[in-house]
Amino acid sequence: MKSEMTLQQRIDLLEKEIKVLKAHILKNAKQPWWQQIVGVFENDPDFEQIESLGRAIREQERMEAQV
Repeated sequence: MKSEMTLQQRIDLLEKEIKVLKAHILKNAKQPWWQQIVGVFENDPDFEQIESLGRAIREQERMEAQV
């Protein structure tokens, strides 16, 4: 049971898990993260609405800043 593990056993287990995670990250890091997600939201109506609303907010803030 994990609650009965010694501190050293817990550290060893964590080190093994970190090693696995790092290997997974390096295996999948052939491209920068931003290149991996380019185009994910292409033709997504929800994302287009988010862009539109964000643009409207920025335009409103610009107008208020000019006053």
